[in-house]
Amino acid sequence: MGIRRKRPFAGAVVFTAFLFWVPFQAFPAVQDLKDSAPVDRLNKTYFKKFGQDFGSIITSPGRWGTSDFLKFTALAGTGVLLYGFDQKIHDWVQKQKTPSSISASPYISKFGNGYYLTAFMVAMYAGGEIFDGPGLRKTALLSLESFLTTSAVVLALKVAAGRARPYTGESPRGFSPLSFTSGHMSFPSGDAAGAFAVATVIAEQTPEVFVDILAYGLAGLVAIYRVHDRKHWPSDVFTGSALGFFVGKKISHLNKNSSSGNSHLSFEFTPHRQSITLSLYF
Repeated sequence: MGIRRKRPFAGAVVFTAFLFWVPFQAFPAVQDLKDSAPVDRLNKTYFKKFGQDFGSIITSPGRWGTSDFLKFTALAGTGVLLYGFDQKIHDWVQKQKTPSSISASPYISKFGNGYYLTAFMVAMYAGGEIFDGPGLRKTALLSLESFLTTSAVVLALKVAAGRARPYTGESPRGFSPLSFTSGHMSFPSGDAAGAFAVATVIAEQTPEVFVDILAYGLAGLVAIYRVHDRKHWPSDVFTGSALGFFVGKKISHLNKNSSSGNSHLSFEFTPHRQSITLSLYF
């Protein structure tokens, strides 16, 4: 069996190029924000809008402005800094493991698992159909759009970069571009990206701060546990989280004028009854 030759330079080029692409998916140009038919049904209109949004996201780097580059500088700088300290941060996280944190892993990981996220979105859409809630249906459909768009970009980058996962025992500088093996698909983190892609849309569609905290909190735990479980390097989860966040923001902006109903989630705390109520308004 031959020894796989590592190409850290090629991998680093892919890594750096992607850092230039990620930040601006949430900053649409004015011409992107056009009125369109309501997106609250899984029909021909939705799929047509999905295709338009996907094209807008992929081509948006061509519309970057000065402010976008300034925003990129801060984000890219953070990503590069993490890349330089990936091994040290990873090792520190491993030393912080406890029996409780290990036991919680199977449960937290489900919030970033594609199958569970899809089931959640299907349940949201079904709830919108059952209770005739266009707002809930729209949230489910935009979450699906964000998740699928993010997943497509993540998969392409994983194959292109071929970065070694921590559990392989290889250096965080180990890249094998165009690799199709699971052990070399570390960059970026798909679970973190998917979790933030869905969480961001939910946060954008609901005005309640508690919902925002819950959505982003769960997504953040997913990202942390990808390092905890030795599946990804810190820079992988940072980049994946940023990708999911900005794609979710972009899609929400592209569809902000196509609302077909007002809806939001609110949590009502009733101390006297000692209950928590989840209210849906359509």
